[in-house]
Amino acid sequence: MSHPKNSDVVKCTLQSLCTVAGRRSSEKFANNVMSAIIKTLERKYVFLKYVKIEAKSSTDSIVVSPQIDSFELSEVCKAVGAVIRVVQLDLKDTAGLFLIKEFEKYAGEEVISTIINNGVDLDITQLEQQHFHSQRRKKKFIAGDVSLLGYTWGDVSSWKYDDRNKVCVLYNKAGGVLDQLNLDVIIKNHVDELTKIDEEEEFQEGTKEKIELNEKERKLLKMMHSQDIDVEMAVALLHVSREGLDQMIRKLTRIELLRHIDFDVVTLTEVGINYLAEKKM
Repeated sequence: MSHPKNSDVVKCTLQSLCTVAGRRSSEKFANNVMSAIIKTLERKYVFLKYVKIEAKSSTDSIVVSPQIDSFELSEVCKAVGAVIRVVQLDLKDTAGLFLIKEFEKYAGEEVISTIINNGVDLDITQLEQQHFHSQRRKKKFIAGDVSLLGYTWGDVSSWKYDDRNKVCVLYNKAGGVLDQLNLDVIIKNHVDELTKIDEEEEFQEGTKEKIELNEKERKLLKMMHSQDIDVEMAVALLHVSREGLDQMIRKLTRIELLRHIDFDVVTLTEVGINYLAEKKM
């Protein structure tokens, strides 16, 4: 039985995702975000270098080189699944809950059958989003809610995308500029949190055997397990600097005791909860 070419599967998938995501912002902005996602995932799926996405609203904004057809279809579908997962988990509120249904409608039966037959379980992806959505609704420990410029996310009233400079400009309630965040950097950091990058997996495998934490790291886990705390409270109770707290969170995330449920929200993982139970903390 014949199946679509790799290039057709990738192009149709990306066009469908950009169309669905673009309805919630703009197709031009969605293309910029998708381009940044593809660039980040190139580290794991090298053939994605043959995908180019331009920031314009037209049918020819996504170009996939025929060179991608020389790779195994199963590997290409893995990359497609990773892109779908990142886009779905990134959509806030209830938008992500309906992404799969909308994506299936735009992508068509042939492409959907191809990626499912090559290992992409869209049902599992949908269930993962439902769990992710329920977790987002809970009040959790806020990590990194203060920028280097000293504002909190509560100060942000609105934002606007500057297409020319590829930055997101954040505004306060008075209309003043709080910060300008580079889109590529935002997406790269976000994708790294939502996907399993090979280097991090190798590091994690080496730390699972023996987890060594200092007293303050253990105290942070215990506090997060027993109550909702914010950055200021954690800094005060642990007697550490903001930079020191950030380093602790990065370490605990790398060894899977904490995980991000949003770009600025972390929570205990099952591994973290089990660690506390084993230590009887």
